[in-house]
Amino acid sequence: MFTADFRNGGEPSAADRSYIAKVVAARTGLSQADADKRVNDVIVQVKADLDKARKAAMKLAIWLTLSLFIGASRQRWPRPRAEAFATVLGARQH
Repeated sequence: MFTADFRNGGEPSAADRSYIAKVVAARTGLSQADADKRVNDVIVQVKADLDKARKAAMKLAIWLTLSLFIGASRQRWPRPRAEAFATVLGARQH
C-alpha cells in the first residue's frame, strides 16, 4: 500500500489509513486513537526520509556529472601505441 502511494508523490487515502490503523490496533493491542496516531507518525517519517533520499540522490547526480566533465576536460589524446610502448620500456630500464 505504502509504496504505490509514496512512489507517485502522494500519500495513502483516508480509507487506506483507516484500514492500516485497524490492522495496527488489532495486532498491537493499541486503542484505535493510538493506532491512528502511530500510522500518521509513520507516514510523516516516511515522507521526511523520502525527501532526504531524493536530495541525496540529486547531490550525487550533480557530483557525478561534475566529475565526468572534469575528467573529460583533463583527458589527453591517446598516444600512438609504439610511443606508449617505448615509454613503458624506458621507465622500466631506469
